[in-house]
Amino acid sequence: MRASLIVLPLCLFLASCGSDSLVGHQERNIMSSLPYDSTPCNTLLAKRQSLMSRYYLDENAKPVVSATPLGLGPVVPDTRSKAQQAVEQARGEIDAMNRSMVRRKCIPASPKA
Repeated sequence: MRASLIVLPLCLFLASCGSDSLVGHQERNIMSSLPYDSTPCNTLLAKRQSLMSRYYLDENAKPVVSATPLGLGPVVPDTRSKAQQAVEQARGEIDAMNRSMVRRKCIPASPKA
């Protein structure tokens, strides 16, 4: 009985952490480039430029995924501000737009480092 009183709150806590975790939110920022393939190149370039100027990002922005200790990814809460979350979502959109434009040869591929 006593052990179940200790284990039950711990299980409930761990079950609720996964829905609002830092890693979960950051992984949602990695977007597919396929929806942008139907957008004309000049429109996509203008949209990318708008995001870059609004969030002060460069044209090679990539989504950020934090390195968390092994196994703690779903448990670490997302404590970033709404503004920082918006910036990181814009990074994901810019990266997806870039991949679409490179694939369609609207822009040259960036050199690999």
